[in-house]
Amino acid sequence: MATLQMYMDQSRIDNMFESEVYEEVWGKQFGVDNSVGKIRKILLHCPGEEIKQLAQGAYEEEAGARILKSENGRIRNYWKDEKLPDLGLLQEQHHAMAELLEKEGIEIHYLIDPTNYWTNLTFTRDVALMTPKGAILTRFAMYFHQGDTYYTQKFLAEQNIPILGAIQGKGTVEGGSFSMLDPHTAIIGRSVRINDEGIAQLRTLLSYQNIDLIVIDMPAYYIHLDEAFVPVDKNKVLVSTFILPHWFLHMLQEKGYELIETDRDDPMLTNNCIALEPGKVLFSAKGVKTMKNLEKAGIDVIPVDITEINKLGGGIHCSTLPLLRDSI
Repeated sequence: MATLQMYMDQSRIDNMFESEVYEEVWGKQFGVDNSVGKIRKILLHCPGEEIKQLAQGAYEEEAGARILKSENGRIRNYWKDEKLPDLGLLQEQHHAMAELLEKEGIEIHYLIDPTNYWTNLTFTRDVALMTPKGAILTRFAMYFHQGDTYYTQKFLAEQNIPILGAIQGKGTVEGGSFSMLDPHTAIIGRSVRINDEGIAQLRTLLSYQNIDLIVIDMPAYYIHLDEAFVPVDKNKVLVSTFILPHWFLHMLQEKGYELIETDRDDPMLTNNCIALEPGKVLFSAKGVKTMKNLEKAGIDVIPVDITEINKLGGGIHCSTLPLLRDSI
């Protein structure tokens, strides 16, 4: 005679990700299995009172930036200009970006730090890696991002988005160097902010969803992959060929992707755009020559001025974390 536990075994869930029960428990209000599907939900942080702390910093010629330090000497943030940030202009540019997202029917969520201590929350891309089945919390290399994870974890819990794991210990990974190319392929850029231990942990966490991880080495001058590579359509990617390795560009072409060139004469972070849906991108208004390359390739470009946001060290892609995209 079967025992109760043997009888109950018929309802065992062998693989949580392959069972319809996963959707029954968590719903379908999150998930990213590509980088160009129509965005339904997105996470932002509008620059606020925390930015005023940069006035306590000092411009350092060696860094080419105003550096804000804590009492014990840790760097709390940087600002790429001698002049102080114009908070009004920062907010105006961020609001303009948010309005364009809303016009596309995207539901906006905001990441909030009620203490206003952590000064780099504007770049929500870095706080988590969105995958098909939920989020992976990142671990930052730099001190000035350490509080971001705390508020991200609270936000994800409040939104009922499952946290599938976290980069821990000596591992470091940041979202700006991560991209879901397709449901079974992800890319990570190894750099000063992303180390081997973090990549090893990420590879393991992704393997549970049968996602392979491609690793690209970024030149020392670049922090994140999204400074050189961003998918913009189902079979088109915007790339800085003068930054990315030949083997990677060749691999993309073999997979059937058309390479659209980032013009070297355009400002840094021109490549740092975001696909709102296949063939439509939100793009820096300063990247005039690259904008023409995109339009020539049949991409619908929506320009927005983010020049003041750029001085915080990031761009449009850095400032946006899609929480839910349509599958392709």
